[in-house]
Amino acid sequence: MDKYRLYLFLLLLVFGNGVHSQELSFTPDVVFGNRSMTYKHLLIYHLDSKLSLDNLTLFDTEYEGDTNTIYFIRNNVSYKLSEKIRVNTSVGIKNPGAFGSLSLSFFSRTPHFSANYTAGGTYQDGVSFEQSLVISYYPNLGRNHQAYINILATGNVNSKGYIRGLQQFKLGIRKEKLITGLALNLDQFNNSRKKLKNTGIFFKYNF
Repeated sequence: MDKYRLYLFLLLLVFGNGVHSQELSFTPDVVFGNRSMTYKHLLIYHLDSKLSLDNLTLFDTEYEGDTNTIYFIRNNVSYKLSEKIRVNTSVGIKNPGAFGSLSLSFFSRTPHFSANYTAGGTYQDGVSFEQSLVISYYPNLGRNHQAYINILATGNVNSKGYIRGLQQFKLGIRKEKLITGLALNLDQFNNSRKKLKNTGIFFKYNF
């Protein structure tokens, strides 16, 4: 996995020093857990008020081997249909190979709360229905600090059943652009016959 670690380091180095435009945002997120280390980032570029491009990348690497390595790289084009609805088309690679998808996103946002539900079709060795829900809450704690509560849940089903699931829970403290706290990651594969769990601490920064 040395090549993946080098790739992640270069991403942090380049974007950490070069993201200054209001049209471009970069959010890396690292979890140091009891089973593995998880790196995730979301890179978004707004072409105009309606059209945007984004890259979501995730690598989960166990400390003692590559047996349960999880990878996910998605390049997405998103078009804003209304204030709360977007249409998305994506291509990428994830366990066990390449995929493409078409979906709709419904979202709501306030200064301290955001929710995003996405549902659509994915093709990866057959067609499946995939949906995801992301909820974030930032209540004020005073003295320029906010609590951070984040929930991510995804599920992918086809004619054979529940082929892939993922849940991520984060609870922490936010000060300006840095967020730190506790994390729990849960993964399911092949109708939950295979399950993985990772608990630890996380660091997230909003460039």
